[in-house]
Amino acid sequence: MQTLGPTARSVACERFLCEVWRTDPDRPPIPADVITAIADAGNYVVGALDETDGLLAAAIGLWGPPGRPVMHSHIAGVHAAARGRDVGFALKLDQRAHALENGGAQITWTFDPLVARNAHFNLRKLAGTADEYLVDHYGRLSDGVNGTDDSDRLLLRWDLLAAPVRAACDEGVRRVPAVPTPRARLIADGDRPVPCPADDETVLVAVPADIEDLRRRDPAAARDWRLAVRDALGGLLADGARLVDFDRSAGGYVLTRGER
Repeated sequence: MQTLGPTARSVACERFLCEVWRTDPDRPPIPADVITAIADAGNYVVGALDETDGLLAAAIGLWGPPGRPVMHSHIAGVHAAARGRDVGFALKLDQRAHALENGGAQITWTFDPLVARNAHFNLRKLAGTADEYLVDHYGRLSDGVNGTDDSDRLLLRWDLLAAPVRAACDEGVRRVPAVPTPRARLIADGDRPVPCPADDETVLVAVPADIEDLRRRDPAAARDWRLAVRDALGGLLADGARLVDFDRSAGGYVLTRGER
């Protein structure tokens, strides 16, 4: 792991973010000069490098106001060629260690609820919690990952010293809460979402297996998924349901109205 604040590394980080988010070089997610300024202000700007010093992953986190021991991880990405090698996990462990060393107790970030691999990573592998659904949080992003879709997000909270987080980070163990078998609230029928009338204590809200591929193949179907998940997942969270897991084998979020 290397700090990316110096100018040459900031330029490399800018180019890396353009590649991961598939944007034009003249429209980077974060320009190099801003990356440098963020690092100069004492924030977290770190990359994972390969043996040739090429970037495999990068993350930028911003500290909250004084007296509030929270870092917000604004952006983090892993190169497609490095996925499945725990590079992102190593980067998050480094970010956690940095936050703890500097008095932090929590890291927050947002993620697209339609991206199944990120949901699994954030909720199952890292043991994060999410209880807030944000509608079109960033406005239209229009990059190669988000397309022209609304930027709905889940707000994730990573309590760095919570027992589930410690177990996930230190032991690689995720203790999933015991809940009744969920009934489907939203399922997939091919590329299309289908709402179900389930009103059980524990329900499953499905998402596409690969929303990025679906956005390229069928933008209308991707839009249908955005609205269906907004209605089902967003509605359940607004009504007080708890998001307890992302079940990769079932392809969706598990929520319960039961007591903690």
